[in-house]
Amino acid sequence: MMKQTHAKRDTALLAGLFAVFFLFSTTATWARPRPNRRRILEKIETIKMWKMMDALNLDSQTALKVFPIVREIDKKRLGLREKQRVILEKIETLTKNGKVNDKKLNALAQQLFSLNEQISQLPKEEYQKLKPYLSQTQLAKLLIFQKNFRRELIRRWMLERHGFQKRTKKRPRGPMNQPPQG
Repeated sequence: MMKQTHAKRDTALLAGLFAVFFLFSTTATWARPRPNRRRILEKIETIKMWKMMDALNLDSQTALKVFPIVREIDKKRLGLREKQRVILEKIETLTKNGKVNDKKLNALAQQLFSLNEQISQLPKEEYQKLKPYLSQTQLAKLLIFQKNFRRELIRRWMLERHGFQKRTKKRPRGPMNQPPQG
């Protein structure tokens, strides 16, 4: 009985601290003009933290150490992806204007490749920063959680985007689901 009381108190404490921390951590994004995107990202972040807490069986003390690191890496990833988007828009503009030249394209391509490398290093950076706070079992669960969370997020997004219900047998239409031509 005493153990349950402590667990409930820890959960309530963590929920309160998480809510306050979440509000302060998102104030920088409030200044951005895209409210729908911001709100969606906040929801995803909240869901991710709760699911991670459950998957890794984190206590409140550990969660308070882990969440800022996860948030920091996610923020870096988001910033790098935004830079990727800008570079790809520049490349697209070059192709639409018919002004693709070797020098411009190579410069943009190198920037894009550099960003891809930086993004690919983020899981390793996150793992190294979380090592002092998580057990070996929790680290292993983290790696599995990250893969599964990303996969489930993409799956749900695809289902919502294409208007599919969970139990429907329909397959999404697109170039990957069409029979080969010829």
